[in-house]
Amino acid sequence: MSNKQSAAPGGMAEKCIVVADYAVKVPEGLDPAEASSITCAGVTTYKALKNGNIRPGQWVAIYGAGGLGNLAIQYAKNVFRARVVAVDINDEKLESAKKVGADLVVNSSDINSGEWIQKEVGGVDVAVVTAVSQVAFGQAVDAMKAAGTVVCVGLPKGTIDLNIHRTVLDGIKVVGSLVGTRQDLAEAFDFGAQGLVKPIVATRPLDDINDMIDEMLAGKIEGRMVVDFSK
Repeated sequence: MSNKQSAAPGGMAEKCIVVADYAVKVPEGLDPAEASSITCAGVTTYKALKNGNIRPGQWVAIYGAGGLGNLAIQYAKNVFRARVVAVDINDEKLESAKKVGADLVVNSSDINSGEWIQKEVGGVDVAVVTAVSQVAFGQAVDAMKAAGTVVCVGLPKGTIDLNIHRTVLDGIKVVGSLVGTRQDLAEAFDFGAQGLVKPIVATRPLDDINDMIDEMLAGKIEGRMVVDFSK
């Protein structure tokens, strides 16, 4: 920080200079706290859906209905005009998924969600796996229609087991998706500014940081927590 820049109490910089090549302007009408969620979870799931080549009216399964999945549901439903199945092992997150537009929800704690989805809707065209669970990836393949696409976003430890016969004989594609480009972020921001996507965020003071981490580890956070340094 140069001597011309101001600093908040405690040495925290209020402003910084960044290279324009890596900056995207937050549009008017988009709350900064909501924008902070879109810069990570939003653009990541938006790009994942783009990589799945989802089309209006198709079925998409979102594995993991937390901070990323909640936004994935909104982009899938309100931007890509798809029909959405939300999959999670937490009933509270599934209730949240219903609120933001999921057509169907399924708790995969005790059942194979892939088999359940095949029975309910005949399979999905795209599955976006944000869950940090090896099991979720295998069930996503089980949930696919022929020629569908599984988009891998979550990063569980180890490897994943896939149904090779289904993958080969039904022409199922498995692709990875990592965040997005500046253009993807600009588009993701714009949909937020239009009100098509509204991140679930809560602001907390920095003093709450340890409590926030504990709540995150316990799976108690709905959407995203944003640290407000002015509080």
